Amino acid sequence: MTELRRIDFHSHILPEMDDGAYHTGESLQMLKMLKDDGVSAVVATPHLYLHRESVGRFLQRREKCAFMLRKAIEESGLNLPEVIIGAEVYYGSGLGNLPLGELCIEGTDYLLLELPYAVFSTNFINSFKNYLSFCDVNVVLAHIERYYDYNMPERVEEILSLGLLSQANCDSVVSVRSRRRTLELIRSGKIGLLGTDLHSLDERPPRFAEAEKIIRKKLSDSAFEQMMATAAEILNR
Repeated sequence: MTELRRIDFHSHILPEMDDGAYHTGESLQMLKMLKDDGVSAVVATPHLYLHRESVGRFLQRREKCAFMLRKAIEESGLNLPEVIIGAEVYYGSGLGNLPLGELCIEGTDYLLLELPYAVFSTNFINSFKNYLSFCDVNVVLAHIERYYDYNMPERVEEILSLGLLSQANCDSVVSVRSRRRTLELIRSGKIGLLGTDLHSLDERPPRFAEAEKIIRKKLSDSAFEQMMATAAEILNR
């Protein structure tokens, strides 16, 4: 029987890149925590805000930070989760004019996209639909469950009806406040990927093992395993 690969699809473990890990030592500690949670691969998805930074500058910084982390992992001699480089791109004006291939998760044509933390107006939804009509990559919506805090449920459901892959944060599974809705979205197939959205050792720790336990208990073993299978299929790993 093939061993289940646990894949964290969303994290901020690259050092000195964004509001995640501040240095390689913290990155290594984060990876150790993920390893303890059973994670075998983690997608590093640093924030890109196009109104703050150009794609070129972002890619230069990301290459440098990824090199730093991989060198630190090699020098540590530790058996840590595989690190796969990607980005968490904030949706906004100008995105449709950019070549997005280099921002996709490495080795794939999948882009993790963060939507605005605001009301999804009719104009916004129409604009987003128009963007998707000519987008040349596969969009994955980051932590889709969060947007219910800003919108009437039917607005988020309209986004979900577009048929895009969506990712949930482990915190949303663990938190009693958001658990029921997040689990229902997983159960119905509207959320197919799981990520820690790991930023730090204390303020936003992994909680991957906790989320797995809850999904298996409240839904089923197959519900969790299907999420991991979806991630593995995307990454071809």
